[in-house]
Amino acid sequence: MLDYLTDEIKLKIIDRWKLMSETDKAHFINQVALALSVWGSDEKGRELVVEVLKYMGENGTTTLADFGIYAERLLTSKSAAGRIDKVKRACLILEGYRIKNSLPSEPHKELQI
Repeated sequence: MLDYLTDEIKLKIIDRWKLMSETDKAHFINQVALALSVWGSDEKGRELVVEVLKYMGENGTTTLADFGIYAERLLTSKSAAGRIDKVKRACLILEGYRIKNSLPSEPHKELQI
């Protein structure tokens, strides 16, 4: 399943994790758990999580705590076919989590010059 990610994106994810605060790590874990509780923890649900991680790596986010922001990108993804209602529901739950915990609504991004 992680073969879906390039080595470059895998390294970015690992680097982000190492640099994150314990609070941000907890927010990331909580958001993934919330998403999986809606999408299912089967292979398809885990594939959706990996796809969100791929979007995050490609977009240059600096913290995995932005997971909930990128979940909406699944609405236009072929891999979410058949689970669009679940993706929408998870996005609403993740948005509520982010608001409740005062997390930003815009991703933290690297500036490339």
